[in-house]
Amino acid sequence: MAQDASQRWNRTDGVLIAPGTTPEAVAAAFAARGVLVRLEWFPTTAHLLSLTLLTDVEGRVAVTPPSRGGAVPGPGVSELVESLAREFTADVAIGPATFNALPDSAELPAVSAHGAASTRTVVISPMSAYMVPLQATLLERPLAVANAPALSRRIVMYSGEGADLGVFGWDEESLPALILTSDAEDLSIRAVTTGDPEDDAVFSWGMSSLHVWGGVEEPGPALRALADELLADLTDASGIVAAIPGADLEAATEAIAQPGPEGFAAMLAALGLPEWVGSVLTGRLAPVEAPGVVVHEPRGLSNAVGRSVGLLLADPSTPGSAFWQTYVRTVTDRPWAVRAGALLEAGLGGTLVGAAVRRRRSTGLLPVGLTAVGVFLMVDAITEVSLASWTRHRELRRRADEEMALVAEELGA
Repeated sequence: MAQDASQRWNRTDGVLIAPGTTPEAVAAAFAARGVLVRLEWFPTTAHLLSLTLLTDVEGRVAVTPPSRGGAVPGPGVSELVESLAREFTADVAIGPATFNALPDSAELPAVSAHGAASTRTVVISPMSAYMVPLQATLLERPLAVANAPALSRRIVMYSGEGADLGVFGWDEESLPALILTSDAEDLSIRAVTTGDPEDDAVFSWGMSSLHVWGGVEEPGPALRALADELLADLTDASGIVAAIPGADLEAATEAIAQPGPEGFAAMLAALGLPEWVGSVLTGRLAPVEAPGVVVHEPRGLSNAVGRSVGLLLADPSTPGSAFWQTYVRTVTDRPWAVRAGALLEAGLGGTLVGAAVRRRRSTGLLPVGLTAVGVFLMVDAITEVSLASWTRHRELRRRADEEMALVAEELGA
């Protein structure tokens, strides 16, 4: 019977915005109308209710009949939306139907789109290390990054107010990404797989939930089976664990069923994340205090590009990085060799240009190929000397910083 009934109904989502109204009052209004519905809300924004109910192909809402179990068609969804909006002086939308009865003078409580002072975020992503300095600059906030070799991922962390990673979109090499967020009101997880928000797998342990069983206080077997099949939370743990290699699907599914901080902690364990990730998310450990972390400050675009290029070339997996490291050692430890090579190249270029000029004097024609090669060699020699000088000074500064860090570490010990 439950299977036949489920084929008759479609899950339909909506929202009700009613300042000054409690979820209990809205639940009572649905019960009075006999409507089967699931309400969800955050404790800090109880005026903003998420609605999940059932409608048939004719747009009628599922209600409980007075004399038997299951559900039957009730009022049209448009009629229900207008009725609720007028009763609560609210803005209501369910499926395609909307009705706004909010007065023009209504002031809605502000909902921050950029986190709060207590917000802590951990992003698990295959993002390349050289992308982090650029992201820190774009987001205008410090980013702490640590490697997780066992997961073939990087862990990027930040806290407080500000724009979130991904606000400007995701590049393919940074996906799939897993975003864990914790603050004073909520604990949530979001798996970003394609960059399209509609494809994200999202779950929150901070939302309150309430079922309204239509006009009955205790649902029968048929009604409960229908609600379990069509009104239950749609979050599929497989979408979350797919973002982390080696994650435990069974344990993640159980974590979703557990309430509050216990469920959140169980999810971290199911994903196989380092233990200190939980400490960062609960505030016991600051992102900059995580083991092996490197902090990237927003220091301007040119600085970010320089750091990103340095990280890119230092990455052994980057094509050409071995050649670059050899070049850096050569220009730093044997600058005379670079200068000698550049001088030889410039001399050869000058010789070719001189030969071209002499031939022009004798024949009246300037050999274009010979002149072009000579000029190219001289320009390339000048460019090489400039690049070598910049690279050498940068490498010497880096080595000095390393030596100072070692001295400071020895003095501190």
